[in-house]
Amino acid sequence: MVEKSLAQAAPLHFSFETGLLALSCLLILSIFTEKIGSRLGIPGAIFLFFVGLFFHVSGFSFKGFPLEEVHAIALTVLLFFSGLSFDRSLLKRSGQLMSSVQLAVLGTVFSMAFLLFYLRFGIGIFQSWTGCLDGVKPSIVSLITVIIVASIAVQDWNAFAFVSGKIKDLKSIVSDIFKVETAISASIAVAIAELAILLWLALNPAFGAYQGGELLSKIFYGIWLGTATGLAFGFLLTLVIRFLVASNSQLVLAALAFVFAGYVVTFVVASQGGYLCALVMGVVTSLAYRNSSTEGEISFLSESLDSVNIASEAILFFVVGLGLNAGAFLMHLPMAFYTWVGIVLVRPISVSLVFRRGHVPPKEKMLLASFSPKGAISMALVLTAPKMLEHTFGLDVSGALSPDSLEFMADVVCGAVLISMLFKSFLFPRLHRQLLSVES
Repeated sequence: MVEKSLAQAAPLHFSFETGLLALSCLLILSIFTEKIGSRLGIPGAIFLFFVGLFFHVSGFSFKGFPLEEVHAIALTVLLFFSGLSFDRSLLKRSGQLMSSVQLAVLGTVFSMAFLLFYLRFGIGIFQSWTGCLDGVKPSIVSLITVIIVASIAVQDWNAFAFVSGKIKDLKSIVSDIFKVETAISASIAVAIAELAILLWLALNPAFGAYQGGELLSKIFYGIWLGTATGLAFGFLLTLVIRFLVASNSQLVLAALAFVFAGYVVTFVVASQGGYLCALVMGVVTSLAYRNSSTEGEISFLSESLDSVNIASEAILFFVVGLGLNAGAFLMHLPMAFYTWVGIVLVRPISVSLVFRRGHVPPKEKMLLASFSPKGAISMALVLTAPKMLEHTFGLDVSGALSPDSLEFMADVVCGAVLISMLFKSFLFPRLHRQLLSVES
């Protein structure tokens, strides 16, 4: 009966007018859900995810909705803002700049190495016990594992900012370390994932259109182009903000124009590097602008772009939920929980390896070890992974990854992110209060 009613539901065809109306409704809904979320102590974007997921249950099909394009736009803005949050001066004063960079680089590498073995073993057990990914070859399961690990290895500044916003007296050094980590981890995770996929193609040559040195040079060219374009556009954006922007309202427009232009340039030239360009552009803009601006101007830049950043996150959560199947998402939730447990297990080890000595007090080190912020960036990365595999590696995604495999990857990453966001929203502030009470 339910299936019959779902089958009879009319699809919603998107035109310019309906798309614009949907966007306006979504932005208004994001304000409403953020208000509810702040009262409940959880991110309001989580509600938008389940709103998007609900439409599958209700039977609507959104034909013509540009899911991939929305993912790319929102992820570009989120990565730029993540880079913009980088502030080296605060950490240089506290003597933790190098340790923070080491946590971002070595911590990400160690976490990915651990999670590759942890998840490959777990997915294999899950596959045999539940019958999920039936008929999928072990080599494809390894590729799925690499994509999942690359997505969840990225730290998300928005996920931390929401939780830290609930703590009035949070030590600044903790926030500063997270700023560096979230600004660097994305590029490290993607670079390692590309090398891992390159190794996978070498072991499975039948799937690759590009081979050997040609593919390796293509990857490094994309990394070089994304970094170089980000550097150039970051300095140009700083000059435009400093000498051409005549009002505060133009600040956001200038930033978005350069972010989108940088993404398009790198994508047209090399079919990759756009996300790295946005991240590097944010870091360069932060460093160059802070050196020539007052604290008031820097605060206004962050606050002005923060509204765009929040809107991008809200849109991303909705379209991610829109692209998932509710039944499959619930079925894969145990594997998502297993993935989240791995994130919780590896985080204290990474922090203890980097901060074995230094100026970080034990209580603040405990806060760092308890929180590995995951958010919308991880969701967007796993959903844009098929496009990356096609453009960067020339992989026939439809031939290598079945629809069930793509669904499994998205469900596991999105489920792990949601569990992490919910758990840390309640645990991190409570742990902070307990540490302060012990200290006093």
